[in-house]
Amino acid sequence: MADDASKPKRPEEADAESVDEEVTSPGGDKDRGEGGIGDFVRRAVSAGVGAASRSKDDILRVAAGEVRSWLERLNLPDELAKALAKTVIEVKTEIRFRPTEDGKLVPETTNEVKVKPPQGK
Repeated sequence: MADDASKPKRPEEADAESVDEEVTSPGGDKDRGEGGIGDFVRRAVSAGVGAASRSKDDILRVAAGEVRSWLERLNLPDELAKALAKTVIEVKTEIRFRPTEDGKLVPETTNEVKVKPPQGK
């Protein structure tokens, strides 16, 4: 058992033992450590938040890896070509030249763009 006392303790064991330690006050009464139950709750909440943060980081790491592998397999130029091959874009532009009072010609333009959905074939 002398080996148990000389072995370094894991942080979880050290925290649990420090919470359970009883300290004798000068009056001879036994009290919980300085923080008492509030300190225990604070450490428990801190441990829970830490675990949640690590879980979130792990989930984001896995999701990022999946998105990366999907993007590497995606042949974006071919997919865009397929989508655009079936799309019709109609552009109508009118340019009119109107004379001003001083005799100069000023262009007036109007344009209209329509994107037609692919025809079902």
